[in-house]
Amino acid sequence: MPHVSARPLNGASTRRFLLAGLAAMTLAGCAPQGDLGRPAPNVLNDEIMPWLGDHAARQRGEPVSGYAMTDAERELRQLGYGLMMPTHPLDRWNQFWAELRRTRIGDPVAYDPDPRGYCRTLAREAYRSSTSRFVRMTDDMRADRQRIRPFCAKAVQVAEADRVRAGALGYIPDLSPVEVRSARDRIAENRMIVRWVRHGLDQHAEAYRCALHTQIVATPEPQAVMAERELAGLRADIAEFDKLCAAVPARGRVGVEVPGPGYYPMTPREETVISK
Repeated sequence: MPHVSARPLNGASTRRFLLAGLAAMTLAGCAPQGDLGRPAPNVLNDEIMPWLGDHAARQRGEPVSGYAMTDAERELRQLGYGLMMPTHPLDRWNQFWAELRRTRIGDPVAYDPDPRGYCRTLAREAYRSSTSRFVRMTDDMRADRQRIRPFCAKAVQVAEADRVRAGALGYIPDLSPVEVRSARDRIAENRMIVRWVRHGLDQHAEAYRCALHTQIVATPEPQAVMAERELAGLRADIAEFDKLCAAVPARGRVGVEVPGPGYYPMTPREETVISK
């Protein structure tokens, strides 16, 4: 079975990973777009960037599981992508920072996109009709609302599986320390995704509020009422998110499940983790 080293990186290695990550993200920004605005599947997006992100996250002391994802865990991330990333596809700068966070190449707190990017991008975009911006933001809000319940349903499914996983750790005696750690890390990673999505929803709501207020002043149109109602509906759905995802620890500041000192077991010889 192939293995990957879990030895801590030194400062020079960290810089190399970050530079490589920035280069990868620059290339990814020029790549064709796939579903939900996500970069189209290719070696860079599916292998190189996740590999860099795992190493960068481990260097920061964040949990990184060595286990392959279940189908539900993969679907959870796919469903949450549109809710944790900036909405407007032309908001390139925020898309860049959000990709750094999503791939874990960048620190999830330090690389937090600015929700005002949507407002500014929408205002700069050229439209033939003054009503088009209100229609655009209404459609974007409606799309967000349609994603919330499917994501929460999948989050609850994953949380139930994680409870089974955590319970199994207590009665299976022959697991190695690395296997136990990988299981706990995956539970932490799944919780992290839910927190990122919840935070992303707050950012989206703030972005729409900024855009709505700006356009009411710039181009007052009757369609603003429609957008205002959709924003109220989105906020109600975000409140519902907390109830639907009550089984998943999703509140609190955006970040990761950071392990305590000595969490990663080390031996005098180079330790290995399960390859993905």
